[in-house]
Amino acid sequence: MSTTLVLPERQGSPKPEFPAKSTGPADQRLHRTVLVVDDESLIADTLAEILNDSGDFDAIAVHDGESALEQAQTIAPDILITDVVMPGMNGIDLAKSIRSQFPKTRIVLLSGQAHARDFVRAANHEGYSFELWAKPIHPDLLLERLKRNRS
Repeated sequence: MSTTLVLPERQGSPKPEFPAKSTGPADQRLHRTVLVVDDESLIADTLAEILNDSGDFDAIAVHDGESALEQAQTIAPDILITDVVMPGMNGIDLAKSIRSQFPKTRIVLLSGQAHARDFVRAANHEGYSFELWAKPIHPDLLLERLKRNRS
């Protein structure tokens, strides 16, 4: 027999604070800064919460590409996690823009749609190096993959 306990959200819980700009290489800081972007706010907010709760990441969620670009100027993300298919600026265009501004940012594209693989392949042929992960993704797998060092 299992029991599920549902707790109410804390009212007025503070959002994570981020440094204005990166203070040094990510490996020298305790937490990696993650920008999570998905037009489905529940997905973006949940992923950011999982990352923040892990204690290894400082994550913030936004819900469109334009907001992501603005937020990136403030937090200089170590990692970008973005949905591929979004209205307005799609995840591929967002990833390209982030890469041009922050060349060392690790970029992870999430998609539950099969044709997203073709978009990522085309971007990689243009010289970009983006990771594509299937959605939905289990929280443990998300954390495991993000903690792995990439060369």
